[in-house]
Order: sequence, then C-alpha cells, then structure tokens
Amino acid sequence: MKLTRLSLVGVVFIGIGAACGIIQYVFYGWIDADGFIHDSLFLPLSYLFLFAGALLLVISILINLSGRFKRNG
Repeated sequence: MKLTRLSLVGVVFIGIGAACGIIQYVFYGWIDADGFIHDSLFLPLSYLFLFAGALLLVISILINLSGRFKRNG
C-alpha cells in the first residue's frame, strides 16, 4: 500500500492520540480519597485523535482498494 497524504495524516493523528494518552496516564489521572476521578482534557483528546486517525486510515484503505478494482476491471 502506498503512503498517501490521507494515510500519513491518519498515522500522525494516531501518534498524537497515543501521546495524549501517555501524558494523561503519567501526569494527570488519579482518584482521590473520596473516590472522585480527576482527569484532564488529554483523555478525551486521546480518544478523539485515535478514533479520527483510525477512521482516516480506513478511508485511505478503502480508496486504495476501490482504485485497484477500477483499474483491474
């Protein structure tokens, strides 16, 4: 599979999502004595970037496969 601009953006988004998840895990997420969860904005951002990156990769793969089917017949 050829690395297109769309798939490159998808991989970058997945990388940003992973970095946000690591930042959340290392620096921000904890549970206090009362059982209250303390989270930052990095947790939803990590899920958002991971989902968007995966979606872009799937779209890129589908575009690549549809181009192959059009060329073959």
